[in-house]
Amino acid sequence: MSQDLQPDDTEAIETARVTSRPPGGGETGSRQGDLVALVGTTTRLFDECLLPNGALIEAPTHLPFYPPGARDAFRCRPGMLISFAISAMDSLGRDLRAPLLRWIRDRAAGFADDGLLRRAYAVHGPVLDAAHDVIGSGLLLWAVNVRPQRARNDIAQEVTRGIASALAVRWDGDTFRDHPSADGVCRAAELAAAELGLRAASTALEIAEWSRVADGLRQRRDEAVGTLSKPAGMTSQDERDRLVEAHLALAWPCSNDLGMAQAGLVDLAERAVGLHDRGPEFDHGEDGSPVHLTGLQPAELFWLATARAAAGGTEPAEGYYDLGLSLADVDGHFPEAAGHQAVDPSPKPILLAHLLFLHAANALGYLNKIPKSGYTGRRRPA
Repeated sequence: MSQDLQPDDTEAIETARVTSRPPGGGETGSRQGDLVALVGTTTRLFDECLLPNGALIEAPTHLPFYPPGARDAFRCRPGMLISFAISAMDSLGRDLRAPLLRWIRDRAAGFADDGLLRRAYAVHGPVLDAAHDVIGSGLLLWAVNVRPQRARNDIAQEVTRGIASALAVRWDGDTFRDHPSADGVCRAAELAAAELGLRAASTALEIAEWSRVADGLRQRRDEAVGTLSKPAGMTSQDERDRLVEAHLALAWPCSNDLGMAQAGLVDLAERAVGLHDRGPEFDHGEDGSPVHLTGLQPAELFWLATARAAAGGTEPAEGYYDLGLSLADVDGHFPEAAGHQAVDPSPKPILLAHLLFLHAANALGYLNKIPKSGYTGRRRPA
């Protein structure tokens, strides 16, 4: 890790945590309802985003409450979304590997031939964004196989073999063949995610060759991580989101075996999100409660909360968790990005934010405090 990294700015994070608490306190505050209600909202949203053919979409654009001016989120990002869906639902005692992975095996265009996931697909299978999703592929391997006893069904093993073999065959000791060379944090995140996924797959299916490839990836990963420094300026929203995603993947879960470097990786992720560069700028309602924090994304806040908790920083993790909760609306829906919905409508509710809410709540021990009956909920009435 680069030597110029500074300790976490805990004072700024604590200020955001205290300021963001809605009136009445509690783990979710009066505006969001209690934790049980928010978990119920999240599980209903998951069911609404899981289509009959097994596709898991980014947001329920087909339902009446979806903002009419928001971007089209009726698409699949299987690497990132399905990986976090599997692990989030595992935390609620729901093993959904079979239905989610069946869509990848049977519908994701080119998967049977190529083995690597693309960044985005239409719900019936065609590719929408043909860029290889190495980070998402690695994270999916990890999510499917991190609990080996749950990875024994035929579909899980087929998808695992397809992705793991594709990563292992492409690795030439320095780069992935047929994949554009990445640099900086994107290279580090791709190497780390591929290693994490291959190790989990090797353990689950007992294939030693994948572990040997992971050993080579680790060496290059450590070299790439060691060159990282404060994130540079980003010229577009797409570039910003791609770089932030890479920083967050490094901070968690890819950093779980990086030892003392993990806190530094979380610090870099915080800087990439932008929390070190400015304080919270809330708009307030008539009752003084925060209405929005412009530009921040609840998914990123919950991801940071999970990463900071894994690095041993419970207090700042709770700050990010509370700040993310404050961005929910009165129905318990998290937007993709906080802002004025009437001026610049954001997809809402966005499934990734709700899944990462579950990860953060689990990392902070909150899911252990609610009754099992709060884990699931039926679909909303039509």
